[in-house]
Amino acid sequence: MTTPPPPQGPPSDQPQYGQQQPGYGQDQPLDSMPPAAEAGYGPPVHAAGQYADMGKRFLARLIDFVIIFIPLLILYFVLFAIAGSDAEDGTGVLTGGAAIVYWLIFVAGPLAYEVGLIASRGATIGKQIVGVKVVREADGQVPGGGPAFLRWLIPFAGSLVCGIGQLLVYVSPFFDNTGRRQGWHDKVAKTVVIATR
Repeated sequence: MTTPPPPQGPPSDQPQYGQQQPGYGQDQPLDSMPPAAEAGYGPPVHAAGQYADMGKRFLARLIDFVIIFIPLLILYFVLFAIAGSDAEDGTGVLTGGAAIVYWLIFVAGPLAYEVGLIASRGATIGKQIVGVKVVREADGQVPGGGPAFLRWLIPFAGSLVCGIGQLLVYVSPFFDNTGRRQGWHDKVAKTVVIATR
């Protein structure tokens, strides 16, 4: 008595018992994996890394303030001590060369520091120390000149409103309901801040 052959069905795409599934146990490239939020787990994650928490961002800003503004403040007082009363018109308003020096110290200095480092490295010294980096939202690359300038310009414009606008810009990531912690300056520049460690 012969045994009939097993029934032949259509070929299956499913692996047979005991065969390893394609891609199982193999590392997948970062850009091929969906962000955690899209998969439905945890807070949003950028392809370049986890969004930086606000504690680190505040600490980075504080370190940068010490690095850039303390020396500039000392320079300001030294220059105006040398210039003496010729720097003011008697009402406390800076005149001619003194006004130019003031703007060079308190605008050009921070502009060169912030924009130069963010454009070329994605991080100021303060950001590097605490382990955060600014990247383009679209592709995770270093921002470049245009976005870095916009990130600086928005808080600077806010500082012209008695400094309150600048403070609002820097706390605006707390109000970002997307979970990306983007401040208004990040949204305009299309950047995000990620943790590097």
